[in-house]
Amino acid sequence: MDLRERLARLDRLSRPAASDPASDPASGPAADPSRTLTEALGLREEATPGGTIWIRRDRRDLAQAAGPVGDLSGIVATELPHDLAWSEMLFLDTETTGLAGGTGTLAFLIGLAWWEPDGGLRVRQLFLAGPGREGPVLDELARLASGFRVVVTYNGASFDLPLLRTRARMNRRHDPLGGLAGWDLLVAARRLWRRRLPDCRQQTIEAAVCGYERGPGDIDGALIPAAYQAYLTTGAAGALPEVLRHNRRDMEGMARVALAIAAEARAITDEAPRAGDWRAVWSRALICERRRDVARAASWARLLRDPVAQGRADPAAARDAIRLLKRVADWPAVRALVCAGLAHWPDDAHLHYEAAVLYEHRLRDYPRAMTHARRLADAHRLARLEARLARPAPPGCPPPPDAL
Repeated sequence: MDLRERLARLDRLSRPAASDPASDPASGPAADPSRTLTEALGLREEATPGGTIWIRRDRRDLAQAAGPVGDLSGIVATELPHDLAWSEMLFLDTETTGLAGGTGTLAFLIGLAWWEPDGGLRVRQLFLAGPGREGPVLDELARLASGFRVVVTYNGASFDLPLLRTRARMNRRHDPLGGLAGWDLLVAARRLWRRRLPDCRQQTIEAAVCGYERGPGDIDGALIPAAYQAYLTTGAAGALPEVLRHNRRDMEGMARVALAIAAEARAITDEAPRAGDWRAVWSRALICERRRDVARAASWARLLRDPVAQGRADPAAARDAIRLLKRVADWPAVRALVCAGLAHWPDDAHLHYEAAVLYEHRLRDYPRAMTHARRLADAHRLARLEARLARPAPPGCPPPPDAL
């Protein structure tokens, strides 16, 4: 197929729906090549106020959690309505002609899902039949989104939502999702699980946290733009059925991840701090800190002492625990963590700094403080400690407490 034939095919795909043969009942099924294509993709042509669109309707048997979503503060990056219900969230995932974004990138498939009152997950997939048909698709997206309060994506804050906003502007329309608060699951997943998983890709979280295995036949995301380009070139379905299946699995996976995040948020709020996987304990301590619940953050931080003493924890976990315990002035716990950390990581400069501060300002054990100051080559601190040691102790001043 030469360039002229390709341009002619692209022009036919880009014409308004009213001028397409597919919209003319007189043309009949035999004269309608798009009918076979839509059937192959499981799509239906539907008339909307904005024009004809290609849409797929589906339902997944995935029950929502009981009750409201709950307190997600400290886990999500944006503020969500405090009384948010599961049925008020719209899950969104796009498949695009490129991964770089920008004005030349099209969202050729927009996947939407939401929980209905009976608990089932309703799925809608809006397919872009040709580059000139974005208007009706964006109008339908805006119509569906108007019934929700929050749009839920996975890395959508930096890709899907800006892309759809750009496409709306290019088509002289308002942002179809502009009235919704955004919940990007990637941010929450990183805050909760990045310390114990190799990465926070959606499929990694689905498998490791949710126990959701997609099974065979899931197309590699890098091949999706080429699948749509092949469709524009040949008019055949090609790999597009796999793309729609991948998109549907993405939305079901997002729903499962959202349920797991909410369950973890409830555990952090309601359960008494207890020992467990030190990486989960570490994450929970930091989330409580983001919530400005200093006392609860310290309670989780105290549970890191044994993993640090056994050398199982990361030095960064020890440093965070020390910082949190200093905020509640729990100096015995700080001392225990500093000593346990230095026993396993004797060259950690941050731990030597914490030890020097602790012994100088809290325990008044200046000789020990000088030991750590020398390891840091902290000339200013050393001079100050030498001056303090040269001065006689004030009458009645108690001796420094024993250090571990």
